[in-house]
Amino acid sequence: MVHTTRARAILGTLMKFVPGAFRGEWAFADPHDLSGRTKEDEMKELKFELPVDPADIERVLTRYGIAGNVKDYRIGTAVTTFEIKVKAGTRLGTLEKYREDLARDLQCPSLRIIKSVRDSSLIGIEVANDERFTVYFKDLLEDMPRNMRLPVAMGEDTYGDNMYIDLTETPHMLVAGQTGSGKSVFLNTVIGSLLMTRTPDQVRFLIVDPKQVEFVAYEGVPHLERPIASDPDEAMELLDYAVDEMDRRFELLRNRRVKKLKDYNTRVPERERLPYMVFIVDEFSDLMMSGTRKDSKVVESKVVRIAQKARAVGIHMILATQKPLASVMTSLIKANMPARAAFSVSSSVDSRVILDENGAEALTGKGDMLYRDPNACSDYERIRRVQAPWLSDADIDIIVGG
Repeated sequence: MVHTTRARAILGTLMKFVPGAFRGEWAFADPHDLSGRTKEDEMKELKFELPVDPADIERVLTRYGIAGNVKDYRIGTAVTTFEIKVKAGTRLGTLEKYREDLARDLQCPSLRIIKSVRDSSLIGIEVANDERFTVYFKDLLEDMPRNMRLPVAMGEDTYGDNMYIDLTETPHMLVAGQTGSGKSVFLNTVIGSLLMTRTPDQVRFLIVDPKQVEFVAYEGVPHLERPIASDPDEAMELLDYAVDEMDRRFELLRNRRVKKLKDYNTRVPERERLPYMVFIVDEFSDLMMSGTRKDSKVVESKVVRIAQKARAVGIHMILATQKPLASVMTSLIKANMPARAAFSVSSSVDSRVILDENGAEALTGKGDMLYRDPNACSDYERIRRVQAPWLSDADIDIIVGG
């Protein structure tokens, strides 16, 4: 049984270059060892008050010629959502036009307007709380869905509901957020979610870490398909490997006359089953801008090829960047990566690049996120505000067995 980081490093080195070679037993960490406390315990210590008075909201709306009544409010982890009934015929554009003025008059640092609250006729105004509750990764693990093949704990939405996604249904994701937004912690929760629920026989990682320190804790875990890449040349090698592996898997599926990885794995002996693969590229903009324009086109073509085809063979990609430039998140890349996780960004222009609409510029940082769900059935669910869970360095050490 693999227990220590050193033992995992040795085993990882031996198995690294043989896809699907790991056949040991992965020792899952005990969730009870992770840090965390209940929301009830936090509320006892926090002297929580509504960030603004509902009567003040009605008064300020009237000041700008908008007739509205606050019907209810919901206290979330980072924001309080005020549900407002506005006069029939009120244009949402009018509210958006005065968003910054409303925030100023209400003396709140962050304000966001929601088109509809849970598909009702009410609109929502989200106001940042003076104090926020911490969402702990440990608490989300307890309710992790059992029917997902690649489950990821996304966090808690503004109504207090835990949110999870299945990466196999996503199937690829763009992530953006400036320094301090919680983007890097979120990427660690993606990895942590899979390390806590899946063995190396079930999922493997390819990771590009230009910072060289963000994912260093995972070096040596048997889930790594290849060593973590830290420079553009190594990143290109991983991209080439992912494309070659995708083509190899398609050949295997074709020989078995099946269309999806899950069907292939049911038709072959256990030793021949293929694990899912999650390819995480942090600071994707660095990779795109590290060489000439021709180099960036080569990177784009490989990423698009993976995004277009790799889902069927169980390869899923997550691209993350601090600055969502249109020259980096090109229309071709965005068209093939429908899931988006936007953390706080500096402007509405950046928000539109990642989400195709405003909103991320009004986020409060520290894991406050807007998630665009490509599988949503309603307008309310299409973009949800979520507080991503906190995962400390000590928790990561526990997860990897350090």
